[in-house]
Amino acid sequence: MKQLTPSFLLDNPSLVQPIAPWCIPLESHELGILLMAQPWVVGSGVRRADLEKQLSEMFRDFISKPIYFQMVKRSVEKLEQCGSLKGLGKGRNRKFVLTPEGFAALIINIQVVRADPTIDGSEFEFKRELVAMWNIMMDRIVETPLEFSIPQAIVDFFKVIDEIRIWNQPVITVDVMKDAFNVQKLITGQRESLNMELQKLESSLENAKIQADYLKNVDFSQLDLTSLGKDLLSILKGNPDLLRIIIKLSTTAMPQISIQGKIVRYHQYIKYMDALSEMYQKELKIVDINILRQRIAAGGG
Repeated sequence: MKQLTPSFLLDNPSLVQPIAPWCIPLESHELGILLMAQPWVVGSGVRRADLEKQLSEMFRDFISKPIYFQMVKRSVEKLEQCGSLKGLGKGRNRKFVLTPEGFAALIINIQVVRADPTIDGSEFEFKRELVAMWNIMMDRIVETPLEFSIPQAIVDFFKVIDEIRIWNQPVITVDVMKDAFNVQKLITGQRESLNMELQKLESSLENAKIQADYLKNVDFSQLDLTSLGKDLLSILKGNPDLLRIIIKLSTTAMPQISIQGKIVRYHQYIKYMDALSEMYQKELKIVDINILRQRIAAGGG
């Protein structure tokens, strides 16, 4: 049986979603909605209008899309339909609260970055800040002796999370939860993805050089251009200057320069990743989330 990693679960919707409709890729503003609807934060729930206001105030710097009511309304409907949010009440006063499945979706999604951060870094930056913030908060809780009992509702909430299964396999395991609070793990995974793309670019650059060298020695006057089709062939025959331009571009370094620019971009971003990793190594203690899970399971301190 395939290991149920966060990446596998989100990359295989046709297999996973029929049996776990809550397990879907979420955008940054949707993760923000789930964060603000946690039952230990909002109690009986939070209204859509309040979600819009809080998203704008708390996550404006990390959400690339404009935040407006209709967007929040559509996202809340989507999250309620898939089972990540539970709606209570009617009309404008209808409130929403995070479900155990929604918490599982949150934990899974913050570990997977889909967007290329060298083009749009908002997804990675949002998840990096979120994981680091959670880690600091959890560290304070774990290090501080609790002098009160954890409410039974929260104990029951996490019991349900522990019982969530896909193909009879637990989803939010000890390791999955631990990785969700490990910002170094997030950075390492992102660096590995960038290194893979970098290898592809370097291979493309080598191929571009080979093709350019080959084309320099081709006698274009002897090429059979009939395969291009009558329309394109007539255009080229009637515009010899255009054909010369195409030949010149094909044999110059332009394709190589384009790829080299991307390679430079990736190298610089990897340096940024290394600097982040070094900073967190010095400044941030990676919390052992299992201690908190054991406290919750025990019902308090």
